[in-house]
Amino acid sequence: MGSDDDDSRPLIADEREPLLDSQENEITSLSSVGQPRVWTATLVVAISVAIIGCSLQFGFQTGCMANTQDTLRSAFKNVSDVEMSLMISGLPIGGLFGGLSAGLIADKIGRKKCMLLNNIPILIGTVLMSVGLNQHLFLVGRILTGFGCGIATGVAPMYISEISPVSVKGAVGVSHQFMITFGILLGFAMSVKQALSWFPKYWHVYFAFPALPAFYQLILLPLCPESPNWLYYNKEREDLARAALTKLRKSRSVADEEVDAMIRERTSASSSDSVMVSYKDFFTNRTLRLTLFIGLALQAAQQLSGVNAILNYGPEILTDAGMKNGDTATGLLGSINVLMTLISIPLMDKMGRRSLMLWGQLFMILSYIGLAIAQRIHDTNPGGEEWTKYVSTATVISFIIFFAIGPGSIPWLIVAEIFTAEARGKASSLCVGANWICNLLVVISYDKLNKALKPNTFFLYMGIVTFFLIFTFFFVPETKKKQVEQINREIQEQAEKFPPVVF
Repeated sequence: MGSDDDDSRPLIADEREPLLDSQENEITSLSSVGQPRVWTATLVVAISVAIIGCSLQFGFQTGCMANTQDTLRSAFKNVSDVEMSLMISGLPIGGLFGGLSAGLIADKIGRKKCMLLNNIPILIGTVLMSVGLNQHLFLVGRILTGFGCGIATGVAPMYISEISPVSVKGAVGVSHQFMITFGILLGFAMSVKQALSWFPKYWHVYFAFPALPAFYQLILLPLCPESPNWLYYNKEREDLARAALTKLRKSRSVADEEVDAMIRERTSASSSDSVMVSYKDFFTNRTLRLTLFIGLALQAAQQLSGVNAILNYGPEILTDAGMKNGDTATGLLGSINVLMTLISIPLMDKMGRRSLMLWGQLFMILSYIGLAIAQRIHDTNPGGEEWTKYVSTATVISFIIFFAIGPGSIPWLIVAEIFTAEARGKASSLCVGANWICNLLVVISYDKLNKALKPNTFFLYMGIVTFFLIFTFFFVPETKKKQVEQINREIQEQAEKFPPVVF
């Protein structure tokens, strides 16, 4: 694959006239390109390498602390609440820096090399965590794996979106979130003490598990093609983009059609003579400014909903509500999260992104209301109201269900759909960075918020979700099976409704 970096051949310019309005249907017909051979072995392997090596990795690291805090306290001795909070927060701390740099690295060296090199901090962090000499080295390992997960959450959705046919882009995009939820479930299931009680000091092996998806990616990723979009737009190598698509689609004619569509797309956008979008452009261009704001808001909506508070502190929440076995209940939450994300895959290209986001947020609000009321009644009359634990369990499950079918998957997918290829790398860095900042805020603040506001903590989260529901309704466009030019035109029309100082 060394030829991916060969800049010796210039891009073959398209000198045709810009498209007339009557020719726009030709661009939108790209959605049907490749339908006879949508799934090929190369495409399936490439997707699996990205989501197992990146998404599964992130999911496991997210879920691995939920049931292991008591084990780590016993292993390290004298672990303070602050140190434990830092160990939990180490993932988003590292993830913030990884997320902010993901798009820049992926634009500079390519999606493939970015994913390959990302395994270095993942493996070093895994060694430090699994050896477990003390809590300080464990924290360093957690931060390093967080850095790798931050890069992974930026580059994996970008790569799988850019290699997938338009007709299945929504379903493929959800595979990123599906594998995250599967990783979280693995983290839950493997850390239940009864599951590995026969293995002496099993937790060392448990924290070494992330090495397996890392090695899977290291072995198979070199056999996969580079992103055709990156080769065409970033490296200006039409020939290599055509070769990558031929390998992915197993059809030269289909590859030719998709590359020709890229050329038409670039020409119609009047960007054939432009350089890549700069950070300044995100603030000076009205359409880009609103597009970035939508991307940032959707990432914030995912994390500030409080989902990681429920995932990391699930056993504690359900135990406080009166459940006797918090570990089992948390495993149930992880299973439901995986199942509902799987169910959302066909819905994504049928109902659309915006509709699922709105319905998901609405029922998350209702779930929070039920959970907050049940907790309030339980706290004022402990043990007196048996029904509160069932309501708490049902509402937490309901929250996970509707988070999984909408706000869990859609932010990752939309970021890859609303930005042009020239802007996607930098936009991804900013949006994924925002996701990790909000992730960190929730993880480090939940315990203190819960102690200060209990039993009103979930009323606060309900208010946050309500705010983002209103934002989604008024600002987020539907992107289902639309070309990026059409999406950008809709966002431009939306931006023009406001004074220039706003958008």
